[in-house]
Amino acid sequence: MPADRLARATPYAVALAAAVVLLVAASHIEFEPRPGTLGPDVWPKAILALLIATCAWEIVHALFVRRATEVAGVLDEIVQDSVRAERDQGAEVVTDRYPWRVVIGMAATVGYVAAVTRLGFFLSTALYLAVFLWVGGYRRWLAVALVSVGGAGVLMFVFMRLVYVSLPIGVEPFAQVTFLLMRVMGIR
Repeated sequence: MPADRLARATPYAVALAAAVVLLVAASHIEFEPRPGTLGPDVWPKAILALLIATCAWEIVHALFVRRATEVAGVLDEIVQDSVRAERDQGAEVVTDRYPWRVVIGMAATVGYVAAVTRLGFFLSTALYLAVFLWVGGYRRWLAVALVSVGGAGVLMFVFMRLVYVSLPIGVEPFAQVTFLLMRVMGIR
């Protein structure tokens, strides 16, 4: 077996070993089972099982499959060809940078952390998503509103209904929005 194949498989073998150790530890999580709900051990075990399967696949791939051409090289070549074609046609390549967007994004993140306990998860997340879409340059307000509200609703549903994570409901009157959505989604 060539040394380069072993070198490519080694990180996956280390991650696989760590995942197995963590899976054994996760099997010792003690809790009082409740009928009709998943226990706190389900998600760590599921993630670790997926990690083990992925690492095993990558080990087999690294050891027994010949290495294809470098994808990064192919992608770099495609990008360079595109830039050359744009320049040949007289088009200007946009290289503008907007550092103020980064500052606004950081401020929005700090504001989100500060607002989530007051406004609740849904309202603060919808507002946060709307700010990020606007800062990113998207200006169609109907689409921004639909994506923000829909995205916050999907996240709330996944976290509260599927993963059983308790999210901040907010203070009155904002908590009423959370309670309404919880009733609509069938979350107790």
